[in-house]
Amino acid sequence: MDKHPEWNDLRVFLAVARLGTISDAGEKLGIEHSTVSRRIDRLEATLRVVLFDRRRSGYSLTDAGHALIPHAEKMESALLAAVEESLEVADFIKGNVRVGTPEAFGIHVLAPGMAQLRQKHPGLRIELMAQPQFPSLVTREVEILVTLDPPEMGRYKVAKLAQIDYFLYCSPAYRKEHPPIRELGDLAQHDFVDYIHDGSVSERYRVLEELVSQPKRCFTSNSVLAQRSAAAAGLGLVLLTPYVANIRSGDLISVFPDKPLITRSLWIAAPEDLLRIKRYQFAWRFIREQVESQPEFFYPPS
Repeated sequence: MDKHPEWNDLRVFLAVARLGTISDAGEKLGIEHSTVSRRIDRLEATLRVVLFDRRRSGYSLTDAGHALIPHAEKMESALLAAVEESLEVADFIKGNVRVGTPEAFGIHVLAPGMAQLRQKHPGLRIELMAQPQFPSLVTREVEILVTLDPPEMGRYKVAKLAQIDYFLYCSPAYRKEHPPIRELGDLAQHDFVDYIHDGSVSERYRVLEELVSQPKRCFTSNSVLAQRSAAAAGLGLVLLTPYVANIRSGDLISVFPDKPLITRSLWIAAPEDLLRIKRYQFAWRFIREQVESQPEFFYPPS
């Protein structure tokens, strides 16, 4: 190798690796997509390797590209830490933190706290990706992840965030118009609302089959919020966590109110190198505090 790669080229490389296209990377970095392409070409020429498989659908990492990721991220983290250490005000927190969460958790548990967070730290911005399928920590699609599927390999800090219990719900109209449910054995004759299980959502959401071996699904969706709406309209029974069901609204009732039927663990994870930086430390603590301060979302009263 005749010379070392430039940091700006590595920064562009990381953006393309995380976002998948040169246009998205250019938009995020505030530069023309043609400049992104030139910098990737220059980096490959400098390293004498091919970093991306270029396709119409986007750029995907080659083996050499995957191998470069951790080294580029170490440089990125070191630079961020150096900038942070140069700040004169100890309490000053500034920058973006991209957080990935399950759909309803992000919407009902995390998002309502954003106004209070902004009042305390106007320079900090949370970019929330709340969706059924968990985004990737490996490619830094997100920097902090709330998940049912904690990473088992890699240099990540992982901690249990909460136990989430699933209860069985239906609309008042559904219960009135269908056969009574006195015990779990009565469920086989009822209709259910559930997830689509085609790989578009995590397999950890396959909870209904743990309750009923061959459930009669009358409606499926990759969105738990759509499932809730369908069940509230009287379509069928649905397994939900308390922060999704929100029975105070009155359109859903719990079939077995004192009996959580399925239990899962919710985890929080982030790369260890990022958690040396103040804004990621703060975002990590903020998420944990949101959970701890709202126990009714996870452990409803009897």
